[in-house]
Amino acid sequence: GLNWRPLSLQDQVVVERESLAVNREEIEDRIRVALIDRGADTDIQVELSNRMMQIYVPGDATATINVEDVNWDSRTGRFTAVLAAPAGEPGAARLRVTGRMVRFTEVPVLAKRMAANETIGQNDVRMVKVRQDRLPRDSITDVHELVGKAAKIGLRADTPVLYASVQQPILVPKGSLLTILLQTPRMTLTSQGKALDN
Repeated sequence: GLNWRPLSLQDQVVVERESLAVNREEIEDRIRVALIDRGADTDIQVELSNRMMQIYVPGDATATINVEDVNWDSRTGRFTAVLAAPAGEPGAARLRVTGRMVRFTEVPVLAKRMAANETIGQNDVRMVKVRQDRLPRDSITDVHELVGKAAKIGLRADTPVLYASVQQPILVPKGSLLTILLQTPRMTLTSQGKALDN
């Protein structure tokens, strides 16, 4: 309502308004809760398409949001949601957002780096949650499949272990000298030998 006009193209007016920001993590958390309330799996995380998203509310309001509507495709994991901010206000601004649900699975990883041929013990393993779409297909997902095995190659800590990277421990390496024993109730024979295989 101000009686003002720019005198030239260089004239401008900047209007500032105090505001509060609702960050992306809080937005994703509210959408995740809404999806679970509507039947989505509980082991999901939510990723917004706009990774830089923030919602601003007036400075004298509370920095809250409400998920008024959410729809998702269980096959692709894509979703759309309508957000209102600040929550519970009749004149709240409404915003449509899109993103996808990401499923996680718990897998065993090594707690420390393991050298080749080193046997993996119970204390060398810990469980972590990993995104299913980033988990290699040949990854070990059962801790019992990892404990007691030996590393074929040097293995890094905190990364999923592949079945092809471990083996049964080698008790007698190929080429090792050994004692061959033949024992019967009346006789015992020993001889020196050499392992032809691991």
